Amino acid sequence: MLKKMWTMLCVTLISSLSFAQTTKMVTGTITDAVSGESLIGVNIMIEGSATGTTTDLDGKYSLNVPENAVLVVSYIGYETIKESVKGRTVIDVKLGAKSEVMDEVVVVGYTTMKKADVLGAVSKVGTKELTAAPLASAEQALQGRIAGVQVSAATGAPGADISVRVRGVGSIYSDNAPLYIVDGIPSSEGLNNISPNDIENVTVLKDASSAAIYGSRATNGVILITTKQGKSGKARISYNGTVGVQNAVNLVKMANTKEYVELYNEATAADNIGTSIQRSFITDDMLGNLANVNHVDEIFRTAMMHSHELSVSGGNDNVSYLVSGSYFNQDGIIRNSGYERGTLRANLNAKAKEWLHIGMNMNGSIANTKSVSSSGDGYGNNQGGSVVRYAMFRNPAIPVKDANGNYIDKPSTYFGNAIYDTFFGDGYNPEALADYTDRNKNNKTLFAKVNAKILLPFNLNLNTNFGVDYRSFEEKVYNRSWGDNNRINNPNSLTIANEEDLNWTFNTTLNFNRKFNDAHTVSALVGFEAIRETAKTANNSDQDFSIWDKNLIYIGNGNGKRESSQSEWASTLASFFLQANYDYKSRYYINATLREDGTSRFIGDNRWGTFYSVSGGWNIRNEAFMADQEIFHQLKLRAGYGVIGNQNVGLYAYSDRYSPNYYYPFGGVAANGYAQTQLGNENLKWETSEQFNVGLDMEFLKGALGFSVDFYNKITDNMLMQAPYPPSIGNASSPWINSGKVLNRGVDFEAVYHHIFKDGRFDIAFNGGFLHNEVLEIDAPVVGGRVDNGVYATKTEVGYPVGSFFMYEMDGIFQDEYEIISSAYQGAGIKPGDVKFKDIHKDGTIDSKDRKHVGSSIPKFTLGLNLSAEWKGFDISAFFQGAYGHKIYNQILTDNEGFYRGFNVTKRYYDNRWTETNPSNEYPRASWKAKSNNARVSTRFLENASYTRLKNLQIGYTFKTNQWKVDRLRIYLAATNLFTLTKYSGFDPEMTVSANSSGEGDRANGIDWGTYPACRTYTFGVNLTF
Repeated sequence: MLKKMWTMLCVTLISSLSFAQTTKMVTGTITDAVSGESLIGVNIMIEGSATGTTTDLDGKYSLNVPENAVLVVSYIGYETIKESVKGRTVIDVKLGAKSEVMDEVVVVGYTTMKKADVLGAVSKVGTKELTAAPLASAEQALQGRIAGVQVSAATGAPGADISVRVRGVGSIYSDNAPLYIVDGIPSSEGLNNISPNDIENVTVLKDASSAAIYGSRATNGVILITTKQGKSGKARISYNGTVGVQNAVNLVKMANTKEYVELYNEATAADNIGTSIQRSFITDDMLGNLANVNHVDEIFRTAMMHSHELSVSGGNDNVSYLVSGSYFNQDGIIRNSGYERGTLRANLNAKAKEWLHIGMNMNGSIANTKSVSSSGDGYGNNQGGSVVRYAMFRNPAIPVKDANGNYIDKPSTYFGNAIYDTFFGDGYNPEALADYTDRNKNNKTLFAKVNAKILLPFNLNLNTNFGVDYRSFEEKVYNRSWGDNNRINNPNSLTIANEEDLNWTFNTTLNFNRKFNDAHTVSALVGFEAIRETAKTANNSDQDFSIWDKNLIYIGNGNGKRESSQSEWASTLASFFLQANYDYKSRYYINATLREDGTSRFIGDNRWGTFYSVSGGWNIRNEAFMADQEIFHQLKLRAGYGVIGNQNVGLYAYSDRYSPNYYYPFGGVAANGYAQTQLGNENLKWETSEQFNVGLDMEFLKGALGFSVDFYNKITDNMLMQAPYPPSIGNASSPWINSGKVLNRGVDFEAVYHHIFKDGRFDIAFNGGFLHNEVLEIDAPVVGGRVDNGVYATKTEVGYPVGSFFMYEMDGIFQDEYEIISSAYQGAGIKPGDVKFKDIHKDGTIDSKDRKHVGSSIPKFTLGLNLSAEWKGFDISAFFQGAYGHKIYNQILTDNEGFYRGFNVTKRYYDNRWTETNPSNEYPRASWKAKSNNARVSTRFLENASYTRLKNLQIGYTFKTNQWKVDRLRIYLAATNLFTLTKYSGFDPEMTVSANSSGEGDRANGIDWGTYPACRTYTFGVNLTF
């Protein structure tokens, strides 16, 4: 099959280059129809080919064309005009302005339509925005580009997961990620395995009226990815390459050795009073022998990144093709971290008959990720304590290595004095932790699709797609023993995790589109879709290898405990759907959608679900009474209502589950047996989302200025969640049930402005979104966001957002004994300089009843602003992005500024701590004894997470290329994350999803355990087309 495919591609290449015709030179000037100014950079193409040119600085062009050619003249912001040559040698063209927003075509469900005819909340991002910065994933490029869509990375580590939320968080337990559709086929990998340069555009369906066609999978929005296709014409070769450097920014300043010794002695003097256990002081003589290391600086490095993509495309009137390959490589700013990915993509479209169009599309990728522990403290099944976290903990007096070049673990071993034990602490060496980490993930994907379109009589056409989405994943983790007496990772171990996923999708639609009497336009489709998802997993581990040599380490070669597990599962979905659209003279619009989904995840009468939407629109601008006005170029009111669903729950949640390896006593002997580990619920059914949207689209200044605003109300009902856990069920997990409601209400708005002038243009694009999230119903409050053993920072309950922070409220610092005795009782041992908390319950005692809701990690407002300009070949763009009105719990400071063990402290704590001569009302005194009070989970560590960031700045130049025999040559310099305006004291207000939060979802966002930060990048790039 592969051999035949390449043969066809070669034949196509030859045929597209083999014909020749008599040509003549045509010249001319392209001007603005209103101002008469010459237009620079206008595209003049020969219709049906890839041959063309662009106008020079004076708006002039020259082009060799066949005598019977048709010239296609196009320019951003203007109407496209076709001119037949008909023997002429001079062809001047005047271009009139057009509506850029409303005339664009967007993908909506299983079809496309003009933006002017869309009734739902739909936004589109083009290839220019997706490739504005050298990013591993196009998901990152969506950040700040679309109103109502929040994009954030779990960490700043290369290859880290990306979180996308469309119009808020609708579910407490279930996944809130949107549905990804690539060229009409669902993709489990989203945008991860596609090079951004291979994407033509990304369309986001944000409301039920636009997304209901996808039924049970659309409750969290739908992201439609349209990849680039070949175009008829001569072979076109394009190369895009970048090379850049990265470095860490906004590093948290830590105390140096002298400052830490001062704090240590200060706390020692305070805590030694009235106790038999006396800490020893660090004398000036001892201080002179201590190192002074900034461990935060030590773990970071300047890292390289580069990317390359080569594509070949072309075709003729019957066949078009595109073949591309890409390579992306990003070293991490922390040693032993990095990401590389290679992709290979091919598509072929052919007109087999006048009535039959066929096509194929394939995309393969191989990605390798090297990762260090980038978030969390090792709790649960995550990767272990964060390297950044331990760098902030590490005492600055501890050298990185000893005189022999070996990493130092516990310094008391090297200094031989017991008094150093309490001074140095027992935290891990972060530099060693990074160097000794050996964790590699390999991800291979293959996405393939074939499609056929049959043109039928009576304005009908039949479209059929069959797609396969395959993924093979392997993770190998080598945990070597190290540290004093091999105390860390003892025994050593090897763990290998494998997963293989195979999903296939078949869908077919019958489409009708016709205009009657130049007034009534009717379009409709009916369709069927079948989806099957399968997965196999295998996990194996071995321990205690005699020789630590990776060439000699494999499962079965260890001397310790050996474990293995395996699982397989399958899920199916069958669907029938229909959609109908009507418009009268482009004034009045009606749309209706209905979909029936049947899933294997539910049983009985709950197996099938019905989802629908209705919407309407009024294009006021096209009314007769608006004909003579010149203010509005476009004015359309639209509204829609719909109910869509969610089936994201465990495959067998309806069934009880029993597991082996539970022991029972029989005759004094433990006998292996089974125990119930999951309670099922046969009544489990679809989670639903009832959504209402009303929007207004306006354009002014002949389409140069556009504005859209949408008001939405989204209520998620019958949420899929686990029942409150009664002790009577024993070891079994509580059953999944349908319960609760969550509200997401907000406003999205987008504005664009285009101004074209002589030799250039200027563009502004601005978007923003307000969001209110609130739990309306829930059986019982749900805690989340572990911040210490058995201690949680969030509580999800009625009247507050999902994952609302719930804790004590700091009320300053006790300044004297009188204030202590006249305030609510906080416990024994409270002294001046300790944290004071508010007595919310008004009972004179500070206890758990005094905790309160104090904010959320969900931003109340997000924005994006893109400024761009072009002039005589130069171009510049600046993209700003921000989020506001949310909080971050800076958990790592509970140890750094909570004065814990022998860990270092921040410079701000050293400078501002309470002392008798510096009566601070924000930072308490230095004391280990006071930690239980001063480091409580409270607003002391809850910070304003609002930020504004210059996300990307790019300056480029496009050369005149006529004399070089290339179609286009552009070079540019770009920088990402140039600056961030924020009050947050941590590394990065974006990277706040802890690995400790696995399984808690959005209930545990906004907790910073010392997370791998985003980096600043400087890049040089080139775009070259032949």
